[in-house]
Amino acid sequence: MFGDGEGPSIRTWTLYGTAVVARIATLVWAVLQLPDKVATHFGPSGAADGWGTRAGYVTFDVIISAALVLGLPMLVRLILAGSGVGLNIPHKEYWLRTENRPRLRQRLTGDMLFIGGATGLLLSWVDIELVRANTLATPAMGGSEWIAISLFVVAILGYSVWMATKRYAIPAGAEGR
Repeated sequence: MFGDGEGPSIRTWTLYGTAVVARIATLVWAVLQLPDKVATHFGPSGAADGWGTRAGYVTFDVIISAALVLGLPMLVRLILAGSGVGLNIPHKEYWLRTENRPRLRQRLTGDMLFIGGATGLLLSWVDIELVRANTLATPAMGGSEWIAISLFVVAILGYSVWMATKRYAIPAGAEGR
């Protein structure tokens, strides 16, 4: 997958770095492209049914991006600084042992980089679609945003299944330790 079994792989760092650059680029581009009054919500038909200001949308977008794209990888340190109470992984008791915490930290960091990177790419796509929709005489989404959302859901579900079944399994030969 994206991890080498322990820490973040070069592919994971590349995905995450690409997502951070994409977020910055699409945020700057959106500021330059969006009108003062922005269609920010769209109904099932794709027609705009919620409005806001460009400044309000961009502020919200920056906060969401910082929380999800930058915040997820930082969350690992907070979770592992304490007892691991908020951690929900298979074989938690094994992974929270003092001798296994360094490997757990590496693995969780890689996982949060992957999830943060995938989320950043999704948010960038949403910005592109939102700008496109707001350039129309009557703002509307065309439906292609569902492609990105579907790809994101499939990627996150697949990654989650891998984490639950393989990533946090007790390593062979370590059961008795």
